[in-house]
Amino acid sequence: MKRIIYIMAFAMAALAVSCQRNELQDDYMPERGSSLKTLQVGVGGYPQTRVGFDENNSFYWHKGDKIGVLTENGFKEMTLNDGYQGQASGVFTGDFEEEMGDYVVYPYGTHVMDRGQLTYVLPSTYAYASIEEEANSFNPPMAGRIENGSSVLGHLASFFKISVDNIPAGGDDMKFIFTADRRITGEFIVDLSADTPVIETDDNEGNTVTINFSNNIPGDSGAFYIPAPVGDYGSITAEVKDGDVSLLTKTWTDQTVSRKTPKRGNAALDYVAEIAGTPYGSLQAALDAVDNQTITLVRNIALDAPVVFASGKTAVLDLNGKTVSDTATSASTSYLLAVKKGADLTVKNGTLAFAATTPDTQWGEDGLPDYPGYANNTVRNEGTLTVENAFLENKTRKGGASYVVDNYAGAKLVVNEGSVLTQSGGDIAVRMFNGSAGEIDVTVNGGTITGYRAVWIQLASNNAAVAPIMKLTVTGGTLTSADQTYNQAVYSYSYGNDMKNVLIDVSGGTFNGDIALTGGSNKTNIETLNISGGTFNGAWGFYSYGDYDKSLVTIKVTGGTYLEDPTDYLADGYLAVQGADGKWTVGAASE
Repeated sequence: MKRIIYIMAFAMAALAVSCQRNELQDDYMPERGSSLKTLQVGVGGYPQTRVGFDENNSFYWHKGDKIGVLTENGFKEMTLNDGYQGQASGVFTGDFEEEMGDYVVYPYGTHVMDRGQLTYVLPSTYAYASIEEEANSFNPPMAGRIENGSSVLGHLASFFKISVDNIPAGGDDMKFIFTADRRITGEFIVDLSADTPVIETDDNEGNTVTINFSNNIPGDSGAFYIPAPVGDYGSITAEVKDGDVSLLTKTWTDQTVSRKTPKRGNAALDYVAEIAGTPYGSLQAALDAVDNQTITLVRNIALDAPVVFASGKTAVLDLNGKTVSDTATSASTSYLLAVKKGADLTVKNGTLAFAATTPDTQWGEDGLPDYPGYANNTVRNEGTLTVENAFLENKTRKGGASYVVDNYAGAKLVVNEGSVLTQSGGDIAVRMFNGSAGEIDVTVNGGTITGYRAVWIQLASNNAAVAPIMKLTVTGGTLTSADQTYNQAVYSYSYGNDMKNVLIDVSGGTFNGDIALTGGSNKTNIETLNISGGTFNGAWGFYSYGDYDKSLVTIKVTGGTYLEDPTDYLADGYLAVQGADGKWTVGAASE
């Protein structure tokens, strides 16, 4: 696309084109052949050129620009030489036999010249390889005489530049359609012998210009340029379509187009997410519509109510580097996202940020705590949730009960590499809350999980006859406790349920804090803990509040590195060896 700067003012009759040459010109002069023609071309205007891509309205040549030079056989094509893009004047070359005539027209097209009368053709369609602002020539109509092997072009008309934001991704059949109430395409007669030749609009047919384009970047911005004959327009309308679907329509009224003075307009599609190129005005609408597809966010969203991913649905929520945030002010809105039972959602590449408060942050009275009196969570998970390269945060102040991901009976949570789950206010990052039938399964393959407790396994009922199935698997990542007193990275606690079906399996990862077992009121049975790898930076590595002899049966260690000697819990055939750094490493005993 043409780059724009101001060019030195000059009068058409007095322009010395050689003064406009760039210092690299000699390096790019073509070798003359029998049919190769060269022409130096500049752009005239006094006090300065008033057409361009940027807000300064200045003109520079663009790579690939083409002019038409008059010959006895009509206009012949000449192309800007490499090295002159971005320059105020440039050298054009063309390969044709006949000699040049008196006139040059920009851009090259199916123009016709007859006794000083130019029939200038404004196309009705264009094709953009890219919608980036500096990717396309706006082709402002220009013409000029050839004198002494060079030419200075003057502006015959102007152009509309319409910038469109938040365009959804689509295929190759996307269109920008520009419609005016007066003619903007077809053949226009221009008297080049006039003091100021112009292309003027009229009431004949030819009111629409279509620009075909494609876009594979959700939420992208584009710039579209429409050459505009001078005159008064009652209305102009810009429409963006994806195939037969209209995505945007915007109309401007009472527009006066003057020579060299561009008209600019801005429009934006009002949507927040898209699925396969179809835009949606709200995240909830996209969650409702998705069918085993990817939802892609196109901008940051500040929710005014929680969103729900319904039972039976499968989808990927690609946050696309954006943030979804929410602040709860009551127990009825105490989460950002709910994944319902039987739903399967992957969240990746962005941020979910949540905080809960009371309407006045003081529970309504002076002197009372400034944390909310209701439980809250960033994600309420009853289905399957996978987190990939995403940042999930709960910023609620510690004092009540707040969680980043709160998992209920039947829930599965998978945390993969690059993910960050943080309870930055000071409470629990991941809770496993189950007091009845239905398994909860949490797997940490990578990323970081940080909170007062990184993971809290909570058996929620006082019914000792119920032994909920709770499984925590850690193969990688980092689990960190922000509590400097107890420093429990993982804490398993029961209000009365039997703990015999709680399984913790660790084969890797780093624990900045201990794994603490058998907290609470029912210590009849002790959780099963298998450790085959990992780095344990807590003072104890792991321990149980239950019966010591029972823990020797249910805790088995075959690997890992510890600050405290884990020998009592080693499986048969394994040995703990203390290194020079004081740490204990477990491995198979040598025979």
